Amino acid sequence: MRRTTTALGCVLAALLTVPAAGQNPKPSAGSADTSPVSVFQPVPDSGKFKITPILAPAYNPEMQYLIAGGVLMSWKVGANPLRVQRSTLSSTLSLSSIGAVNVSMSLSSFWNEDRLRINVDFSLKDMDDNYWGVGYQAGLSPTKGDATTKYHRQWIKFNPRVVFAVAPHLLVGPTLELNHTIATGVSQEMAADPAYQQYGPENFNAGLGVVLQYDSRDVAANAWRGTYAAITATRYGGVLGGDNAYSTILLDYRQYHPLGRPGRTLTWQVKSRLGLHGVPWPELSMLGTGYDLRGYVEGRFRDRSTLLGLVEYREMFTRSKGRLSRHGFVVWAGGGTLGPEPSRFHGFLPNGGVGYRLEIQPRANGRVDIGVGERSYGIYFNFNEAF
Repeated sequence: MRRTTTALGCVLAALLTVPAAGQNPKPSAGSADTSPVSVFQPVPDSGKFKITPILAPAYNPEMQYLIAGGVLMSWKVGANPLRVQRSTLSSTLSLSSIGAVNVSMSLSSFWNEDRLRINVDFSLKDMDDNYWGVGYQAGLSPTKGDATTKYHRQWIKFNPRVVFAVAPHLLVGPTLELNHTIATGVSQEMAADPAYQQYGPENFNAGLGVVLQYDSRDVAANAWRGTYAAITATRYGGVLGGDNAYSTILLDYRQYHPLGRPGRTLTWQVKSRLGLHGVPWPELSMLGTGYDLRGYVEGRFRDRSTLLGLVEYREMFTRSKGRLSRHGFVVWAGGGTLGPEPSRFHGFLPNGGVGYRLEIQPRANGRVDIGVGERSYGIYFNFNEAF
């Protein structure tokens, strides 16, 4: 683990210190440095298009050792770019030592002076995976690698969301989700699992829903202050077809509190995903991803409903004259639980970790997180913050 972390840090340091396309170069030796002398006077962002490539090794519990390559693009749209946030499009491709392939893309865009937001997430995985069953107790045993848990998973998800401002900080709009899972090479124990038998090896689901958001964050990709609260209700089946009829409700609450100066932030999140009716086994609520309980195997702990809470301290270092450095760190702690109903949660999964941050574009970080759970750990590489 120590060798992997060291190599990853060296590669990130080498790649991320290269100025991104479109960034202003640093003053040459002997020239006047006209940048601000205080962290309280950030450089105005003109909104020029920027693109930054990254290539780095990593490790996570489900894909093991991998090479992750990605590109972060950002821009601003509008007659007055100083009044709007940067739109970002991040794309990553990961190839692992077990032959796994993971492709992900995430668009977060702001239009019409932030009266319209278009966000899109796309994910594709083709990998050997493990299925422990449903519930907290099922996730405790057997151990990963046991022939009773293995299968091969092909999974794709497409989730666009469009929200419109209806009042200051209040947005509402529709969401669409399409997901498709194909399971092959299923072990005998998985084939005998009641949830698997009910829904079978292949599931296509299509859902329509509504999103209601309150968002007073200063910058969505890397907030230093503000509040984010959202409810997303989605109904699958019906007019869009699909193999299953069920519903999900996603509740997400976050706060960002500055501590003394910009770049030093205490943030916390409470998040719950509630599944209603006949949720198929591939789309049950899960704990253990690079965006929540970092350090657990994704899919090991799954049930109809999950609940988690995290507290994270974030700090960007300062340079001479009080200017903010591009380097920083985070440390977090929390945990989660799961159950068949919102009133019937079982067990507790503790979680904590540390992470390295490097600002590769204005208020947009590349991140490396080392998360630890109960008898589990993972090293995650990604763009922007976990929440």
